[in-house]
Amino acid sequence: MYLVKTSLRVKCSKCERDAVIRVPYAKLNLCKEHYVEYFEKRVLKTIERYKVFRDAKKVLIALSGGKDSLTILHVLTKYRDLLRVQLAGVHLDLGIGVYSDESRKIVLNACRDSGVECYIISLKDLLNYTLPELVEKTKRPPCSLCGLLKRYIFNTAALEWGYDVVVTGHHMDDILVFRLKEILIGREEGEVLKLLPYTESVKGLYAARARPLYETYEWEIRAYSELLGIKHIEVSCPFKYRDVISTNIAEMLEKIEKEVPGFEITLARRFARKTPRESSEVVISCKHCGMPSSSGICALCKLTMKTHGSPMGPSIRDALRNKRILLA
Repeated sequence: MYLVKTSLRVKCSKCERDAVIRVPYAKLNLCKEHYVEYFEKRVLKTIERYKVFRDAKKVLIALSGGKDSLTILHVLTKYRDLLRVQLAGVHLDLGIGVYSDESRKIVLNACRDSGVECYIISLKDLLNYTLPELVEKTKRPPCSLCGLLKRYIFNTAALEWGYDVVVTGHHMDDILVFRLKEILIGREEGEVLKLLPYTESVKGLYAARARPLYETYEWEIRAYSELLGIKHIEVSCPFKYRDVISTNIAEMLEKIEKEVPGFEITLARRFARKTPRESSEVVISCKHCGMPSSSGICALCKLTMKTHGSPMGPSIRDALRNKRILLA
């Protein structure tokens, strides 16, 4: 984090108070009040730049319990009248012991304090398995499995409950690492659409996806959450893993950013501008559950045909439609 650390007083660039944060790419030293204001204006500018809430009235925020998603919850609830949107939070309890227990409590408290309706979905209730149990049964990488489940369940929930857009807390650092890795391994086209600042809806198949932190550094989010005391899960998911390629890309970007402040923002904007908005991949309805697929059977139904002996997509859609979940 770019904290101001010096024995001499450094004044805020906007007022006479002591600065607490240095923003290198903007050449600003900011006190707490003006950093919070600066951060929120940048997020609102990203929302405006990419029109992530175009025609949206109902917004569903995917909440993990981490600082990124809870920061975006804080900003959106603060400016919901300006944005003219109705907000709700959704959290998937993956059943990862104490980590999931703490995450669920933090999300419930954050939504309650923000005056936002909160849906807690239990993976165990939906599939009769926790994530660790599914990892053991399938032998698949946990992060891949978690991503598949969250994409399916949050998208299905948004469609069944009538939400126009799903908001996620993906920030610029992770998005750029993912994007550059996809380029290096030659798997770019289909995957990068998942991490544009805005992904269009497809009627009956996809709710729109919005990423308001698309131009925000991870350190900026950490500073904002710490200055405002936003409570979030303090420990990393026990399954969290970053491969060698991703680690080296992240280190490379960090080095370049130190030498050329603002480089990552320029790169993120270039990717957003140059990436086609539609994939050449044909998407059709899954023959079992009606959700998106490329082959006629969606990834969730393929997975559950192996783990349960039959596709579970229809029962998940029914459970979500009727809200047979914990609703707080």
